[in-house]
Amino acid sequence: MSLPSALHSPRGNDVILIIVDTLRADHVGLYGSARPTTPNIDRWFGGGQLYLRAYATAPKTPPAVTSILSGLQPPDHGVRTFHQRLTPQVPLVPDLLPPIYQSAAFVSNAVLTNSSIGFGARFAHYDSLLQARELFRDVYERRAAATTDAALAWLAHERDPARPLFLLVHYIDPHGPYDAPPPWLGTFTHDVPQLVDVRQIPKYQRRPDVIDGLAYVDRYDEEIAFMDHEVARLLEGYAHTRPIERALVVFTADHGETLLDHERWFKHGYALYEELVHVPLVIRGPGVEAGRSTAVVSSIDIAPTILRFADAYVPPALVGADLRDPHGLPEDRTVFADATSSGLHLRAAIRGTRKWVVGVTEGSCTVRQRLLYDRVADPLEQAPGAVPDDDDIAQTLEARCRADLEGTLARIVRDGQRTEPAVSAAERRRLKALGYV
Repeated sequence: MSLPSALHSPRGNDVILIIVDTLRADHVGLYGSARPTTPNIDRWFGGGQLYLRAYATAPKTPPAVTSILSGLQPPDHGVRTFHQRLTPQVPLVPDLLPPIYQSAAFVSNAVLTNSSIGFGARFAHYDSLLQARELFRDVYERRAAATTDAALAWLAHERDPARPLFLLVHYIDPHGPYDAPPPWLGTFTHDVPQLVDVRQIPKYQRRPDVIDGLAYVDRYDEEIAFMDHEVARLLEGYAHTRPIERALVVFTADHGETLLDHERWFKHGYALYEELVHVPLVIRGPGVEAGRSTAVVSSIDIAPTILRFADAYVPPALVGADLRDPHGLPEDRTVFADATSSGLHLRAAIRGTRKWVVGVTEGSCTVRQRLLYDRVADPLEQAPGAVPDDDDIAQTLEARCRADLEGTLARIVRDGQRTEPAVSAAERRRLKALGYV
């Protein structure tokens, strides 16, 4: 892919990648949130290139984050479930960067610890120290403040100032249970309650005696506001050590959350609705034009963007675009996402203003679902249209689903890579507290 000369950065500039767990795009100020959830992110990235139509490859953390770091779709990198380690044959961004780069990662979710996913050997420094917080559950995650503290301490005392840096910081806070610390806890309120049937809320999310669905949304937004404060502290701390205008900074999410949309509330992982796979994605740095792109882009674009910025080799398997060149994205581009739930393997294709979703059953590989959404006429995805039998995209999705079920997913079952046999009782309790098992 040839790029305008202005996009070629001086060799050896830093790269900062910030990934936020379970962050819906429409709850970010730059994407139109009516609440002041992200004033700091809006300020830091308001002069960057914002992608209005960015999509995760999956609504689960392990496959989604692996796609961000590998530039590959889940069927290609092979990480599909929890406690399934990435194979050494699949390179990640830090493996492909020039040797001069130093790499460090700070993650906050139990499913991203090195013992769970195996990223640790890919980074020179991999920090996944989690903490138990005793509020409503035995939840093991690292709050944003502790994650920022760890990253800033490493920058101050352990980074090599003579080498360029690839820094990954992952924040989990918007993930349930939604419990922001003071002073954010209780800062958002609403006037008219929306009473809900708590049986539609996952058990790990339920709060004692709370039947107002909007109270959960308040708590979710408070978690975002807390994270926003810590993102600013991270970037300000970095800026005291290096000129941040020389660094490529990427901000995104692994996936979204249903909140009160569709049939399951305050959940993710099971479907491919817009609120689950539409994610915020914005970049800033040398040669990046300020603007708002309506091009359809994917999380698989992040890895090749970073590698090209660093003048690194980009393997042919990485077919993603360079996000620094918004004019180089074709209007008819198609991006993909997939999910597996209750014996049904789902795959979506997004092109233009339309989204195709096909569901194929495990075992028999029969087609059980064929949906076509018009994102203009039906932005809330409440009235999918019929898909003609000869629709090329639907047929391609069905073929990919079947191949996946006969390949990657079959190997997971055959090799015993699902969560149940792979984790200790203590680890299983931690995953259950986050809704993973």
